[in-house]
Amino acid sequence: VGVEDQIECPPWQWGATHAVDFVPFVEASVRNRTNSKSIRRELIDAVCKLHVPLEVDRSAMSASCLFQDSDGDMGGSAWDTIVHVSAPPGFPSVMPVVEMQTVSHLVGGRPLSQRVEGYPYSPRWAAAEMASRITQAVAGHLPVFRDYVMARMSAQHPVGVAPISSFNQPAA
Repeated sequence: VGVEDQIECPPWQWGATHAVDFVPFVEASVRNRTNSKSIRRELIDAVCKLHVPLEVDRSAMSASCLFQDSDGDMGGSAWDTIVHVSAPPGFPSVMPVVEMQTVSHLVGGRPLSQRVEGYPYSPRWAAAEMASRITQAVAGHLPVFRDYVMARMSAQHPVGVAPISSFNQPAA
């Protein structure tokens, strides 16, 4: 049982406690879980309204969206990134998890990813405001993520060193 699934009830005192004493605690717990799920759903919906949703998982309260730097203001061509946003249990007290992932750059056959942390967040904001702030944070983190990806790609394939492929090898 997770922490968010536990219900705080008064201690049972033999002869002095009755089952009806627990009803208000159970009702409050159910209400809080329902509100949390509703707020989590609102955030995911708000993120999907701002970006192209690729995948939405309602049971895990997460979404994967395509974030496009279509202006090419990153110093050249457009840079597309998949952004995974999830509203973890404990949300909105716990801030959403935001992770950026490459679309076309692989290292070891896997896409590169990096979490976006430390962005402005308040659990009192409406879902639309949270989604807007996440978008701003991702846009601000995009140059950092691009530099990270380029550094990893350069380390994998240093300039002037071509990767060995089956096309470069003589036929046996």
